[in-house]
Amino acid sequence: MDLRHLRAFVAVAQAGTFTKAAQLLHMSQPPLSKQIRQLERELGTTLFVRRHDGVALTDDGAILLERAQAALSAFRDFEDFTRSSRARPLRVGIGWGLWEAVERIRSQHAKWCPDVRIAAEDLCTGRGATQEIAVDVAVIRGHLDAQLYESAPLFAEEFVALLADTHPLASRLSVKLTELAAEPLLMYNRELGPSVYDKTLALYRDAGLRPRVVGGQPPPYAQAAMMLVASREGYYVGIASPFTQSHRASGVAVVPLDEPDARLDVHIAWRKGADDRTVSEFVRSARAVFPTAQAPRSGAA
Repeated sequence: MDLRHLRAFVAVAQAGTFTKAAQLLHMSQPPLSKQIRQLERELGTTLFVRRHDGVALTDDGAILLERAQAALSAFRDFEDFTRSSRARPLRVGIGWGLWEAVERIRSQHAKWCPDVRIAAEDLCTGRGATQEIAVDVAVIRGHLDAQLYESAPLFAEEFVALLADTHPLASRLSVKLTELAAEPLLMYNRELGPSVYDKTLALYRDAGLRPRVVGGQPPPYAQAAMMLVASREGYYVGIASPFTQSHRASGVAVVPLDEPDARLDVHIAWRKGADDRTVSEFVRSARAVFPTAQAPRSGAA
């Protein structure tokens, strides 16, 4: 999911028909319909009821609309900021759910370097190395090519279990994987979040467990996923931090995992060997916001 999908969804919801929305977006209707189908497939839910005279939002669609508009508004504010200066833009890549962390860095950076223009790049999953090189610096989780990038950890996300709030373990301060091993583990397709996906399975291997995986499920931040959890169809393993999109929702309990190394570092990364003062200044701002960041190293863990 990237900004194209959110813009397409909001346009259709506001226009009431795919034809009018396509005209507003200056595109033909088939690719617009494809983007909506992709978004529905990734979220695991239906967003529109198709009718002969147009479309109407489903209940899930109405919930998503408010959040999609808020997300687009935040990025418009970011874009407005980038147009406030005449300098060549610093291209900042943002991993999924990490906008809050980047905004804290941007706010600090604006105090120190008010004339620097920043352009945001939404880093969706499945990008290749050539696409990653298009950004000057990135706030991202997971592995990067050590031959291309240097990086430094900013903060850690902890792994959590997403349980129905009626689950016997929902009120616990923490939970061990052995206590959940007999229940269905809901897993999404790996390309939706490879770092979290791989680390989740590694935690089970390290614990000597083989989970009862139910694959092909919606990602844990989707509305359909919340319904599965609240209905006691199974549980998810997700990530959480003060700077990451929250999984908290009605009917769902978020319980930290009590396992060794149940965490995933979020890094700031930049091209290796880049002699660019604007990049180094942005990295300095990131370290000021997250003072526990360690010294740079090649690649990301």
